[in-house]
Amino acid sequence: MSVSSTRRHVMKGAIFATCSLALLAVANPARAAEPGVAEKTIKIGVLGSLTGPLAVFGTGNLAGATMAFEEANAAGGINGRTIEWVSLDDESSPPKGIAAYKKLVDQEQVFAVFGPAASAVGQALVPTFKQSKTPTFISVFSTPAVTEPPIPVVFRTGPMNDRQQGTAIANYVVDHLKAKKIALIRQSDEYGKRGGESVSARLTERKLSLVADESFNIADTDFTAQLSRINQAAPDVLIVYGYPNPSAIITRQAKQLGLKATVMGANSAGSRKYPEIVGEAAAGTQNIVTLKVLPEGDDPAAVKFRAAFEKRFPDLARQGRPDLGDVLGYGGAQVFIEGLKRTGAAPTQAGFIKALESLKNFETELTLPTTFSATEREGNQAARIVEIQPDLSRKLLPVVVSADGETAK
Repeated sequence: MSVSSTRRHVMKGAIFATCSLALLAVANPARAAEPGVAEKTIKIGVLGSLTGPLAVFGTGNLAGATMAFEEANAAGGINGRTIEWVSLDDESSPPKGIAAYKKLVDQEQVFAVFGPAASAVGQALVPTFKQSKTPTFISVFSTPAVTEPPIPVVFRTGPMNDRQQGTAIANYVVDHLKAKKIALIRQSDEYGKRGGESVSARLTERKLSLVADESFNIADTDFTAQLSRINQAAPDVLIVYGYPNPSAIITRQAKQLGLKATVMGANSAGSRKYPEIVGEAAAGTQNIVTLKVLPEGDDPAAVKFRAAFEKRFPDLARQGRPDLGDVLGYGGAQVFIEGLKRTGAAPTQAGFIKALESLKNFETELTLPTTFSATEREGNQAARIVEIQPDLSRKLLPVVVSADGETAK
């Protein structure tokens, strides 16, 4: 065979291969063009803090998603496809969170990302989100940096964002607790900064000023100096904007120092283990919580979920779970799955975004209703109030706190 004929043969082969690929793309455009979509599967990335100080939220995000995805697969999958997922640990580190997100998108070629699970990681990812075409669904963390202003590919439901939470907490302590002197102690990171600023801003709008404003680092264990200054201000209410462990220690130390104020916590402190960690000093404390039912409660939905969770994750159950992050992860994954169902038999990332935008007051049994739109990426804008009883059990009060600061019974 001559060189020229060999070249013609190679060219014909190349043309045939190109035409074949083109025909495959026409016959199955989703498979050819959409990341993570195969004939029988759809691939999802799960990102969260599985180790480090924020692991309680990342493991909850993963456990909740795992349960919801497994249930969907057991019921026949999503429009003929089963969900497969790959999980990456950001180690509670913003730089590692950015690297993990990019790996899921660029190397793993996932259809969508479920997570991350920490405000500091989410805030650091904002520039990446703005450049991404991959739908990203958040169910645990609460910084408003990822939704205000909206980012086209990013959706959140479950927690109210910290601007909304701070406003709601400020209104609640004024309108329901009738506080005149209010003190604040908050984490120094993205979570505490956003929430604390919102509390202070809303009180200013209502012609009140904080009588004390203190901060702490997430790893701190001694808050005597801050609490001593707060005690001197004699507040009616102390708002604690922090994660479960520091919030619990602050509450215990505040009572030891003789603080008479009612302690009001943010959603992150809504752990079922909080009363146990604090001890008898927890009685009478309150916190905001973005759940429909408590995971340890006797509501039929809570009992069913708890039994399934304990069977699936016995090691976590021995740690006193399911807890807040687990329920938010599971409820968020149920909303995520509903969006996948509405995307149809030929899923595209753009179609998934449109499907999520179509959700209006979508209900799960455990979390508050979700509504999205073409301009709204904040799915839940309401919360409940939990009060610790004298026997250290938790009770949901008949108050719903809305995102605009109004409250209703």
